[in-house]
Amino acid sequence: MHNGIGKRATWLRAALISLLLCGTASAKEPIRIELFGEENNIPYAYLEDGVQPAGIYVRILREAFRKLPDYHVSFAAMPFKRGMDLLQSGQIFGYFPPYYRESRDWIERYSVPILQETVVAICNDDYVRSHRLDHFPRDFKGARFANNAGYRMAGTPFFEMVEKGDIELEEGNTTESNLRFLMAGRVDCYVNERMAILAGLRELRTDPDIARKFNEVAIIAREFGYVAFGPDPEGKWPYRDKFANDLDRVLLDMKQSGEIDRLVTEYFAY
Repeated sequence: MHNGIGKRATWLRAALISLLLCGTASAKEPIRIELFGEENNIPYAYLEDGVQPAGIYVRILREAFRKLPDYHVSFAAMPFKRGMDLLQSGQIFGYFPPYYRESRDWIERYSVPILQETVVAICNDDYVRSHRLDHFPRDFKGARFANNAGYRMAGTPFFEMVEKGDIELEEGNTTESNLRFLMAGRVDCYVNERMAILAGLRELRTDPDIARKFNEVAIIAREFGYVAFGPDPEGKWPYRDKFANDLDRVLLDMKQSGEIDRLVTEYFAY
């Protein structure tokens, strides 16, 4: 009888230890990650009221991370050029949403494409009426362009013309500041993503009569935005590739199910 009680006690202890171990494993703390995005790229990634990261990419990624309980991801924001510099030097874990560029061969990994964006050139009425603009950038010799600091979306031939002095370039930090240059007649044209331009005009509460004086004169490219992961020289993020694989899987599921399209539609309907 005592042997039976002893065996039952041993079995209960073993079962209790097993349950405790399972509980410890299931209660494992999620990996904490800070992910940086742009702070001035309305409507895609920006700081709302100068404090809270917001935008279409933030909304999509936030939904994705809800499906990844192994990670606790917080968002922060900084200007594009500074973000890319810190990513290249291994000081931040990831940055969104740069386009793919061969010249950025230091980027070790991109996420799957998240959103397709359309890069366009817009010019004021006076410039359009006085120039034949069939080919970008060749037909824009002598033009004054605005550009967001650090952006290269106008393409290599455009920047080669800038280096030769065939195009004059003025760079502002935000879409709104560059649109102000255009409205003031300080520049003739501006290159940016189409929805970012429209959102910038809305942010400035631009009079529709003034907005109609801007003409879309060229579609320069259709680009995808990504989460980019740079070097990790100090080995601070050994979980990076697993995180990137998990994120890719969820983003693909969201794309195939139509969830990303729904989030974009809801954003603009808000």
